[in-house]
Amino acid sequence: MSSHGAGSHGVSVIIPARNAGAFLREALDSVFIQGLADPEVIVVDDGSEDDTAAVARSYGRGVMTLSQPRSGSGRARNRGIEASSGRLLAFLDADDLWVPEKSRLQLPVLEADPRLGLVFSDMVAFSGEGEAVRTYWQGRGFDGGCSLSSIFLYDMISTPTVVMRREVLDAVGGFDETLPIGQDTDLWFRVAMKYPFALVDRPLVRRRFHGGNVTRDSRLLARCVVEIWGRYLEPCIEAEPHLKQRLLDDFARIRWNHLFEEGCSLLREGNPREARRRFGEAIGVAPFRPRPYAFWVASLLSAGGADGRRR
Repeated sequence: MSSHGAGSHGVSVIIPARNAGAFLREALDSVFIQGLADPEVIVVDDGSEDDTAAVARSYGRGVMTLSQPRSGSGRARNRGIEASSGRLLAFLDADDLWVPEKSRLQLPVLEADPRLGLVFSDMVAFSGEGEAVRTYWQGRGFDGGCSLSSIFLYDMISTPTVVMRREVLDAVGGFDETLPIGQDTDLWFRVAMKYPFALVDRPLVRRRFHGGNVTRDSRLLARCVVEIWGRYLEPCIEAEPHLKQRLLDDFARIRWNHLFEEGCSLLREGNPREARRRFGEAIGVAPFRPRPYAFWVASLLSAGGADGRRR
């Protein structure tokens, strides 16, 4: 088996897994065909109720299997990192796949420039119905830039595509376990504030879409995006002041989405007064977007009905 120069346990691969027994074997096999010399592969079972841990253990000494009560992917990744020994860290989700040439194309990029904090790539989605026509970057309109503001504007770094230096993660800290969603993007922001980073312009990950891995809580997602992006708005403006207005406009779009999602959720929960306040705030952020006006009126009608029922 050929080596890509990383050495024994040069690469630790961290795989959080929850109820992934149907997909985990395929994910693990995609790691072992990389041609890495003695990779350290760690599966962290996040409170699964299926045979996830059994599938991981079936690989014997080739896979370290850790188990924890359900704590989320951020804690699972941090636990895997804590147990790992590689000088490089790579990530894979238990239902996704690395393409065979991923390590061969990414590791030399890191090795060629010791300043780099991480290298990432494009990816392509697939499901039982086939493969997506557009890649992840194409869908986001990503322009190929590698800067702090690029993350803010395009959110183009997907965790299964990343290989990073352990010393970099030690310097910036691990995944923020207080965030229910978006811990990975928060980490990439922190890396980009201290280190240059690079890309390989090819889809080196196949991301599987299925019923169990679709984020359904749009309200929570919008809330977390506002929190995370709000942390890094000012650092982005300071780093690239020529992009100030574009960054402000993008954050206004993010805030509008959060306020609108909050309003819709409050309306569904039977709280029209608070919903109306959120829709009013959304109108204040973007007065020419028509949807909040219609929902603001709907909240009035809903409030009237509620008052009638109370009488």
